[in-house]
Amino acid sequence: MVFKIVAGIGAFAISSIAFSAVTLSVPEEIKIVAINDQEIGTNFLRSNNKIKLNAGMNVISVRYSGYYQHPDNSHDILKSGVVTVKTPALTDGNNYSLALINPPQDFDQAEKYKDEPIIGLYDQNKQLLVQQAGAKASKSWLSSVFSDSDTLDATQIPPQAHQPAPIYTSQTTQATLNSNVSTQTLIQSWKHATKQERQAFMTWLAEQSN
Repeated sequence: MVFKIVAGIGAFAISSIAFSAVTLSVPEEIKIVAINDQEIGTNFLRSNNKIKLNAGMNVISVRYSGYYQHPDNSHDILKSGVVTVKTPALTDGNNYSLALINPPQDFDQAEKYKDEPIIGLYDQNKQLLVQQAGAKASKSWLSSVFSDSDTLDATQIPPQAHQPAPIYTSQTTQATLNSNVSTQTLIQSWKHATKQERQAFMTWLAEQSN
């Protein structure tokens, strides 16, 4: 039983001990507001429009921001409400990217697009993993969303329930199901292990962190 636990959970345990990270590319027109409900600063783990995230599932709150220069040299900055993207399990060491789906091509389109932007998450093979449409900004937090600041207090982020349901690809759904099955297998192995087997496993686990 000890061998089963170690073989089944070893890689998972090691990855939990070490800092696992993925790289997320974010274009200029998408502003990161919070990660896993934690407000972030403008330069948080960001370099050349790239940020680092923990491997696994993440909740990323963003908003669309478009800059438009008019012929008379005036300009407008259009900002959407917050869109919260719940990612599938992200693989350690891989690269991912956010992008606008059906982005606006001009100012008139952008004025409509900011009301209900659509954010897509892609893997390093340019395959769409999930897309999330935003909900129209409600009056209770409209002024905060359209302020000059690129960050919001966590209490100002609208509930995910107000958004349309996310759309995951079939590939993403299957990967999530496989992950859930693996997790349940590990849990069952632990539940059926004896006290001595659990102690042996914990000893092995402690050795991996040294």
